[in-house]
Amino acid sequence: MKSRHSKILSLLQTAVCFLSIVFSTNSFSEVPKLTAAINTFCKNMDVHFKKYNWDKSNCEKYDWIHVRNSVLGEPLTWTVFGDVSDEEKPTFKQKDISIIMCGVHGDEITPIKFCFDIMAYLKEIYDNPEVINKEFSNKIVIVAPLVNPDSFFKARPSRINARGVDVNRNFPTKDWARDARRLWIANFRKDKRRNPGFAANSEPEVIFQMNLIKRYGPDKIISVHSPLTMLDYDGPNTIVGGLVNGAKAHELLIQMSKDASDYKIENYPFFPGSLGNWAGKERDIPTYTLELPTSDPSKSEQYWKLFKSAIHNAIAHDLKEKNSEKINVKSEEKPDIKTGSIPVGSTTRIEDNKASDNDPSRTESVN
Repeated sequence: MKSRHSKILSLLQTAVCFLSIVFSTNSFSEVPKLTAAINTFCKNMDVHFKKYNWDKSNCEKYDWIHVRNSVLGEPLTWTVFGDVSDEEKPTFKQKDISIIMCGVHGDEITPIKFCFDIMAYLKEIYDNPEVINKEFSNKIVIVAPLVNPDSFFKARPSRINARGVDVNRNFPTKDWARDARRLWIANFRKDKRRNPGFAANSEPEVIFQMNLIKRYGPDKIISVHSPLTMLDYDGPNTIVGGLVNGAKAHELLIQMSKDASDYKIENYPFFPGSLGNWAGKERDIPTYTLELPTSDPSKSEQYWKLFKSAIHNAIAHDLKEKNSEKINVKSEEKPDIKTGSIPVGSTTRIEDNKASDNDPSRTESVN
Protein backbone atom coordinates (compact mmCIF):
# COMPACT_ATOMS: atom_id res chain seq x y z
CA MET A 1 0.00 0.00 0.00
CA LYS A 2 2.78 2.40 0.94
CA SER A 3 4.54 1.56 -2.31
CA ARG A 4 1.41 2.47 -4.31
CA HIS A 5 1.04 5.80 -2.51
CA SER A 6 4.70 6.56 -3.11
CA LYS A 7 4.30 5.96 -6.84
CA ILE A 8 1.25 8.24 -7.01
CA LEU A 9 3.07 10.95 -5.06
CA SER A 10 6.07 10.63 -7.34
CA LEU A 11 3.88 10.96 -10.46
CA LEU A 12 2.19 14.06 -9.04
CA GLN A 13 5.54 15.68 -8.26
CA THR A 14 6.74 14.94 -11.80
CA ALA A 15 3.58 16.46 -13.27
CA VAL A 16 3.93 19.62 -11.17
CA CYS A 17 7.56 19.95 -12.16
CA PHE A 18 6.70 19.53 -15.86
CA LEU A 19 3.94 22.15 -15.73
CA SER A 20 6.21 24.63 -13.96
CA ILE A 21 8.79 24.24 -16.73
CA VAL A 22 6.18 24.69 -19.48
CA PHE A 23 4.75 27.85 -17.97
CA SER A 24 8.14 29.31 -17.11
CA THR A 25 9.21 29.18 -20.79
CA ASN A 26 6.24 31.26 -21.95
CA SER A 27 7.53 34.80 -21.47
CA PHE A 28 4.20 36.41 -22.42
CA SER A 29 1.98 34.35 -20.10
CA GLU A 30 3.76 35.36 -16.92
CA VAL A 31 4.75 38.67 -15.41
CA PRO A 32 8.51 39.11 -15.90
CA LYS A 33 10.71 39.52 -12.86
CA LEU A 34 11.85 43.13 -12.75
CA THR A 35 15.05 44.41 -11.24
CA ALA A 36 14.76 47.25 -8.74
CA ALA A 37 15.98 49.73 -11.38
CA ILE A 38 13.47 48.59 -14.00
CA ASN A 39 10.66 48.49 -11.44
CA THR A 40 11.35 52.14 -10.54
CA PHE A 41 11.63 53.00 -14.24
CA CYS A 42 8.21 51.46 -14.95
CA LYS A 43 6.58 53.27 -12.03
CA ASN A 44 8.05 56.53 -13.27
CA MET A 45 6.76 55.75 -16.75
CA ASP A 46 3.22 55.23 -15.42
CA VAL A 47 3.37 58.57 -13.59
CA HIS A 48 4.10 60.29 -16.89
CA PHE A 49 1.50 58.27 -18.78
CA LYS A 50 -1.05 59.49 -16.27
CA LYS A 51 0.27 63.05 -16.65
CA TYR A 52 -0.52 62.94 -20.37
CA ASN A 53 -3.87 61.16 -19.92
CA TRP A 54 -2.68 58.00 -21.65
CA ASP A 55 -3.68 54.47 -20.76
CA LYS A 56 -1.42 52.53 -18.40
CA SER A 57 1.93 51.75 -19.99
CA ASN A 58 2.02 48.09 -18.90
CA CYS A 59 5.76 48.64 -18.72
CA GLU A 60 6.12 45.93 -16.07
CA LYS A 61 4.79 43.26 -18.44
CA TYR A 62 7.74 43.36 -20.83
CA ASP A 63 11.04 41.53 -20.62
CA TRP A 64 13.49 44.42 -20.49
CA ILE A 65 17.20 44.19 -21.18
CA HIS A 66 19.26 46.74 -19.28
CA VAL A 67 23.03 47.09 -19.68
CA ARG A 68 23.90 50.76 -19.20
CA ASN A 69 22.40 53.91 -17.68
CA SER A 70 21.74 57.49 -18.71
CA VAL A 71 23.72 60.44 -17.34
CA LEU A 72 21.41 60.61 -14.29
CA GLY A 73 21.35 56.85 -13.80
CA GLU A 74 18.06 55.97 -15.52
CA PRO A 75 18.05 52.55 -17.21
CA LEU A 76 18.56 52.61 -20.97
CA THR A 77 16.39 49.68 -21.91
CA TRP A 78 15.07 47.66 -24.80
CA THR A 79 12.82 44.65 -25.30
CA VAL A 80 12.94 41.93 -27.94
CA PHE A 81 10.15 40.28 -29.93
CA GLY A 82 11.02 37.01 -31.66
CA ASP A 83 13.39 34.13 -31.10
CA VAL A 84 16.93 35.30 -30.36
CA SER A 85 18.12 32.03 -28.82
CA ASP A 86 20.59 31.68 -31.70
CA GLU A 87 21.97 35.22 -31.35
CA GLU A 88 25.54 33.93 -31.12
CA LYS A 89 25.16 31.55 -34.08
CA PRO A 90 25.46 32.12 -37.86
CA THR A 91 21.74 31.32 -38.31
CA PHE A 92 20.84 34.57 -36.54
CA LYS A 93 22.23 36.60 -39.46
CA GLN A 94 19.64 34.99 -41.74
CA LYS A 95 16.79 36.47 -39.75
CA ASP A 96 15.16 39.78 -40.66
CA ILE A 97 15.86 42.25 -37.86
CA SER A 98 14.22 45.62 -37.25
CA ILE A 99 15.23 48.13 -34.58
CA ILE A 100 12.65 50.74 -33.57
CA MET A 101 13.70 53.65 -31.34
CA CYS A 102 11.69 56.47 -29.78
CA GLY A 103 12.24 59.19 -27.20
CA VAL A 104 15.56 60.42 -28.58
CA HIS A 105 14.37 63.94 -27.76
CA GLY A 106 12.32 63.99 -24.56
CA ASP A 107 10.21 66.99 -25.54
CA GLU A 108 8.91 65.06 -28.54
CA ILE A 109 6.18 63.48 -26.46
CA THR A 110 4.07 61.53 -28.96
CA PRO A 111 6.84 59.19 -30.21
CA ILE A 112 7.24 57.68 -26.72
CA LYS A 113 3.59 56.65 -26.55
CA PHE A 114 3.91 55.51 -30.16
CA CYS A 115 6.65 53.02 -29.24
CA PHE A 116 4.56 51.65 -26.37
CA ASP A 117 1.66 51.22 -28.81
CA ILE A 118 4.01 49.30 -31.11
CA MET A 119 5.08 47.09 -28.22
CA ALA A 120 1.50 46.32 -27.20
CA TYR A 121 0.69 45.44 -30.81
CA LEU A 122 3.75 43.20 -31.17
CA LYS A 123 2.96 41.46 -27.91
CA GLU A 124 -0.39 40.41 -29.38
CA ILE A 125 1.23 39.30 -32.62
CA TYR A 126 3.91 37.20 -30.97
CA ASP A 127 1.25 35.56 -28.82
CA ASN A 128 -0.48 34.39 -32.03
CA PRO A 129 1.39 31.56 -33.81
CA GLU A 130 -0.75 31.96 -36.96
CA VAL A 131 0.32 35.56 -37.52
CA ILE A 132 3.95 34.79 -36.79
CA ASN A 133 4.01 31.91 -39.26
CA LYS A 134 2.35 33.94 -42.02
CA GLU A 135 4.02 37.36 -42.00
CA PHE A 136 6.44 37.49 -39.10
CA SER A 137 8.25 34.23 -39.62
CA ASN A 138 11.96 34.73 -38.97
CA LYS A 139 11.33 38.35 -37.89
CA ILE A 140 13.09 39.90 -34.89
CA VAL A 141 11.98 43.31 -33.59
CA ILE A 142 14.01 45.31 -31.08
CA VAL A 143 12.17 48.22 -29.45
CA ALA A 144 13.86 50.95 -27.37
CA PRO A 145 10.92 53.21 -26.42
CA LEU A 146 12.85 55.83 -24.44
CA VAL A 147 16.40 56.49 -25.60
CA ASN A 148 16.75 59.71 -23.58
CA PRO A 149 14.89 59.21 -20.26
CA ASP A 150 16.57 62.12 -18.47
CA SER A 151 15.04 64.57 -20.94
CA PHE A 152 11.54 63.02 -20.82
CA PHE A 153 11.24 62.51 -17.06
CA LYS A 154 11.98 66.16 -16.31
CA ALA A 155 9.17 68.39 -15.02
CA ARG A 156 9.53 70.24 -18.31
CA PRO A 157 10.83 67.78 -20.94
CA SER A 158 13.74 68.95 -23.08
CA ARG A 159 15.38 68.03 -26.37
CA ILE A 160 18.85 67.67 -24.84
CA ASN A 161 20.13 65.15 -22.30
CA ALA A 162 21.22 65.90 -18.72
CA ARG A 163 24.61 67.19 -19.90
CA GLY A 164 22.98 69.56 -22.36
CA VAL A 165 23.86 67.55 -25.48
CA ASP A 166 21.61 66.73 -28.43
CA VAL A 167 22.06 62.96 -28.64
CA ASN A 168 21.11 63.01 -32.32
CA ARG A 169 24.14 65.20 -33.09
CA ASN A 170 26.74 63.26 -31.11
CA PHE A 171 27.31 60.11 -33.20
CA PRO A 172 30.96 59.77 -34.32
CA THR A 173 30.31 60.43 -38.01
CA LYS A 174 33.24 61.12 -40.34
CA ASP A 175 32.28 64.78 -40.61
CA TRP A 176 31.81 65.36 -36.86
CA ALA A 177 35.27 66.69 -35.97
CA ARG A 178 35.32 69.00 -39.00
CA ASP A 179 31.74 70.28 -39.01
CA ALA A 180 29.64 69.53 -35.91
CA ARG A 181 30.66 72.38 -33.64
CA ARG A 182 31.61 74.71 -36.50
CA LEU A 183 28.10 74.53 -38.01
CA TRP A 184 26.47 74.70 -34.59
CA ILE A 185 28.27 77.98 -33.87
CA ALA A 186 28.02 79.49 -37.38
CA ASN A 187 24.46 78.47 -38.28
CA PHE A 188 22.67 78.07 -34.99
CA ARG A 189 24.50 80.60 -32.80
CA LYS A 190 25.18 77.96 -30.15
CA ASP A 191 21.51 77.13 -29.77
CA LYS A 192 21.47 74.97 -26.62
CA ARG A 193 18.87 72.63 -28.12
CA ARG A 194 21.26 71.60 -30.89
CA ASN A 195 24.50 71.32 -28.93
CA PRO A 196 26.57 68.43 -30.42
CA GLY A 197 28.81 68.22 -27.34
CA PHE A 198 32.55 68.76 -26.99
CA ALA A 199 33.48 65.34 -28.40
CA ALA A 200 31.71 62.79 -30.56
CA ASN A 201 30.34 59.67 -28.88
CA SER A 202 30.60 61.30 -25.45
CA GLU A 203 27.04 60.57 -24.27
CA PRO A 204 25.76 57.27 -22.83
CA GLU A 205 22.51 57.60 -24.79
CA VAL A 206 24.54 57.64 -28.04
CA ILE A 207 26.71 54.70 -26.98
CA PHE A 208 23.48 52.86 -26.11
CA GLN A 209 22.07 53.31 -29.63
CA MET A 210 25.35 52.37 -31.30
CA ASN A 211 25.77 49.22 -29.22
CA LEU A 212 22.20 48.18 -29.93
CA ILE A 213 22.86 48.44 -33.66
CA LYS A 214 26.24 46.70 -33.43
CA ARG A 215 24.83 43.89 -31.31
CA TYR A 216 21.86 42.96 -33.50
CA GLY A 217 23.04 44.05 -36.96
CA PRO A 218 19.60 45.25 -38.10
CA ASP A 219 18.31 45.07 -41.66
CA LYS A 220 16.41 48.29 -41.03
CA ILE A 221 16.08 50.99 -38.38
CA ILE A 222 12.96 53.06 -37.68
CA SER A 223 13.50 56.16 -35.56
CA VAL A 224 10.36 58.02 -34.49
CA HIS A 225 10.38 61.78 -33.89
CA SER A 226 8.00 64.75 -34.09
CA PRO A 227 6.68 67.24 -35.24
CA LEU A 228 7.83 67.70 -38.88
CA THR A 229 5.09 65.59 -40.53
CA MET A 230 7.27 63.57 -42.90
CA LEU A 231 9.10 60.35 -43.70
CA ASP A 232 12.83 60.45 -44.41
CA TYR A 233 15.14 57.70 -45.67
CA ASP A 234 18.90 57.41 -45.21
CA GLY A 235 20.68 54.42 -46.66
CA PRO A 236 21.85 52.63 -49.79
CA ASN A 237 20.41 52.94 -53.29
CA THR A 238 22.00 49.77 -54.60
CA ILE A 239 22.71 46.22 -53.43
CA VAL A 240 25.35 46.38 -50.73
CA GLY A 241 27.44 43.41 -49.64
CA GLY A 242 25.14 41.05 -51.53
CA LEU A 243 22.46 41.51 -48.88
CA VAL A 244 20.84 44.92 -48.42
CA ASN A 245 18.83 45.91 -51.47
CA GLY A 246 18.50 49.67 -51.83
CA ALA A 247 15.66 49.33 -54.34
CA LYS A 248 13.64 47.32 -51.83
CA ALA A 249 14.43 49.93 -49.21
CA HIS A 250 12.95 52.60 -51.50
CA GLU A 251 9.90 50.42 -52.10
CA LEU A 252 9.35 50.22 -48.36
CA LEU A 253 9.58 54.00 -48.05
CA ILE A 254 6.86 54.42 -50.67
CA GLN A 255 4.75 51.68 -49.10
CA MET A 256 4.95 53.23 -45.64
CA SER A 257 3.77 56.53 -47.08
CA LYS A 258 0.84 54.91 -48.89
CA ASP A 259 -0.15 52.93 -45.80
CA ALA A 260 -0.40 56.24 -43.93
CA SER A 261 -2.65 58.08 -46.41
CA ASP A 262 0.21 59.29 -48.66
CA TYR A 263 2.20 60.71 -45.80
CA LYS A 264 4.74 63.24 -47.06
CA ILE A 265 8.23 62.00 -47.98
CA GLU A 266 11.06 64.49 -47.83
CA ASN A 267 14.75 64.12 -48.69
CA TYR A 268 16.17 65.70 -45.58
CA PRO A 269 19.85 66.74 -45.36
CA PHE A 270 22.43 64.86 -43.34
CA PHE A 271 23.63 66.45 -40.12
CA PRO A 272 27.02 65.82 -38.49
CA GLY A 273 26.56 63.36 -35.65
CA SER A 274 23.06 62.20 -36.56
CA LEU A 275 21.79 58.62 -36.57
CA GLY A 276 20.82 58.84 -40.24
CA ASN A 277 24.35 59.93 -41.11
CA TRP A 278 26.12 57.33 -38.94
CA ALA A 279 23.89 54.31 -39.65
CA GLY A 280 22.30 55.09 -43.01
CA LYS A 281 24.96 56.98 -44.93
CA GLU A 282 28.16 55.53 -43.47
CA ARG A 283 27.04 51.96 -42.71
CA ASP A 284 24.42 51.36 -45.41
CA ILE A 285 21.73 50.36 -42.92
CA PRO A 286 18.32 51.46 -44.28
CA THR A 287 17.23 54.05 -41.72
CA TYR A 288 13.72 55.48 -41.73
CA THR A 289 12.88 58.57 -39.72
CA LEU A 290 9.18 58.93 -39.05
CA GLU A 291 8.30 62.45 -37.95
CA LEU A 292 4.82 62.48 -36.38
CA PRO A 293 2.72 65.60 -37.07
CA THR A 294 2.86 67.07 -33.54
CA SER A 295 4.10 66.46 -30.01
CA ASP A 296 0.56 66.91 -28.66
CA PRO A 297 -0.05 63.99 -26.24
CA SER A 298 -3.79 64.07 -26.91
CA LYS A 299 -3.16 63.07 -30.54
CA SER A 300 -1.26 59.88 -29.69
CA GLU A 301 -4.11 57.48 -30.37
CA GLN A 302 -4.80 59.20 -33.69
CA TYR A 303 -1.18 58.81 -34.80
CA TRP A 304 -1.03 55.14 -33.92
CA LYS A 305 -4.15 54.47 -35.99
CA LEU A 306 -2.63 56.36 -38.92
CA PHE A 307 0.68 54.47 -38.90
CA LYS A 308 -0.29 51.05 -37.56
CA SER A 309 -0.35 49.40 -41.00
CA ALA A 310 2.84 51.17 -42.06
CA ILE A 311 4.73 49.83 -39.04
CA HIS A 312 3.30 46.33 -39.49
CA ASN A 313 4.31 46.21 -43.15
CA ALA A 314 7.71 47.74 -42.45
CA ILE A 315 8.54 44.94 -40.03
CA ALA A 316 7.24 42.30 -42.44
CA HIS A 317 9.12 43.79 -45.42
CA ASP A 318 12.33 41.86 -46.16
CA LEU A 319 15.13 44.05 -47.55
CA LYS A 320 17.64 41.27 -48.12
CA GLU A 321 18.67 40.37 -51.65
CA LYS A 322 18.78 36.60 -51.32
CA ASN A 323 19.91 35.60 -54.82
CA SER A 324 22.33 38.34 -55.76
CA GLU A 325 26.05 38.15 -56.34
CA LYS A 326 28.11 39.87 -53.69
CA ILE A 327 28.64 43.52 -54.59
CA ASN A 328 30.95 45.72 -52.57
CA VAL A 329 30.02 49.38 -52.83
CA LYS A 330 32.18 51.83 -50.93
CA SER A 331 30.26 54.50 -49.08
CA GLU A 332 31.97 57.35 -50.88
CA GLU A 333 31.35 55.76 -54.31
CA LYS A 334 27.67 54.91 -53.99
CA PRO A 335 25.06 57.46 -55.16
CA ASP A 336 23.77 59.71 -52.42
CA ILE A 337 20.14 59.05 -51.51
CA LYS A 338 19.66 62.76 -50.99
CA THR A 339 20.05 63.32 -54.74
CA GLY A 340 18.70 59.93 -55.82
CA SER A 341 15.38 59.45 -57.54
CA ILE A 342 12.19 57.79 -56.38
CA PRO A 343 10.92 54.92 -58.61
CA VAL A 344 9.05 56.17 -61.66
CA GLY A 345 5.27 55.89 -61.45
CA SER A 346 4.99 56.63 -57.75
CA THR A 347 1.99 58.76 -56.86
CA THR A 348 3.36 59.58 -53.44
CA ARG A 349 4.11 63.25 -52.87
CA ILE A 350 7.87 63.82 -52.73
CA GLU A 351 9.56 67.01 -51.63
CA ASP A 352 13.10 66.96 -53.00
CA ASN A 353 14.70 69.62 -50.85
CA LYS A 354 18.21 70.46 -52.01
CA ALA A 355 19.00 72.85 -49.15
CA SER A 356 22.21 71.91 -47.45
CA ASP A 357 23.11 71.61 -43.80
CA ASN A 358 24.77 75.02 -44.11
CA ASP A 359 21.40 76.77 -44.46
CA PRO A 360 20.48 78.17 -41.02
CA SER A 361 16.94 78.95 -42.13
CA ARG A 362 15.94 75.29 -42.26
CA THR A 363 13.65 74.01 -39.53
CA GLU A 364 15.25 70.78 -38.33
CA SER A 365 14.49 68.06 -35.88
CA VAL A 366 15.75 64.75 -37.14
CA ASN A 367 18.75 63.59 -39.16
